[in-house]
Amino acid sequence: MFRIVEASTAACRRYGPSKTNVADIARLLGKSPASVYKIFPSKAAVWDAIAGNFFGSDLCFTPSAGGEGVSAAGRLKETALGQHRLMLQARHGDCQMFNLVVLAAEGGWPSFRDYLKRLRTNVGELIRTGIATEEFVPRNVDAAASCFCASLVSLWDPRIIGASSSHCELSAHELASSSVSPSPPGSRRRGRGHRGEYSGGVAPEPGLSGASSSLAMAHSRAA
Repeated sequence: MFRIVEASTAACRRYGPSKTNVADIARLLGKSPASVYKIFPSKAAVWDAIAGNFFGSDLCFTPSAGGEGVSAAGRLKETALGQHRLMLQARHGDCQMFNLVVLAAEGGWPSFRDYLKRLRTNVGELIRTGIATEEFVPRNVDAAASCFCASLVSLWDPRIIGASSSHCELSAHELASSSVSPSPPGSRRRGRGHRGEYSGGVAPEPGLSGASSSLAMAHSRAA
């Protein structure tokens, strides 16, 4: 299977996703198209496997390891900007593969859904770490991760990045910063004392709009 995905990726980069066919892939493998269909039931399955491999390798950002002096908020921001840079690198340096992941996003392919799930999981782990160290106000981790990812969708979704005429590091930096903003003094104590009161940290309603209002993932600088 790996050899087929590798050959398919090479064919996609050479001809583009719209012009590549299974015969091209089989030719690179030195096999017949039937041999490819023995592994993958359809051309769509081949394309999804190519996109999944690209999402998992070239578009998979790993934040720096946690430790003393390394904040969860800093690692969240690093993840947001790092993932955005990988998308920009693909758009400008590997355009045929970027076109493929745009198709994956537009079609809601399993590979794209897995990409989003992996992002939410990684963000959730950073939020959970911040809550455990009392850097973040305690909230539902899954809801917080969904809010954070939704607030930064323009940095991570290839459809939006591909449609935009310009993406500058400064605007991405500002957007990421607005999603990781400080809680007011004493917010951690109020959050624990009044269950229904919003007191910084993750907004209680995942559906709220706006990066800074839907998710203020913040340092809990309790007085």
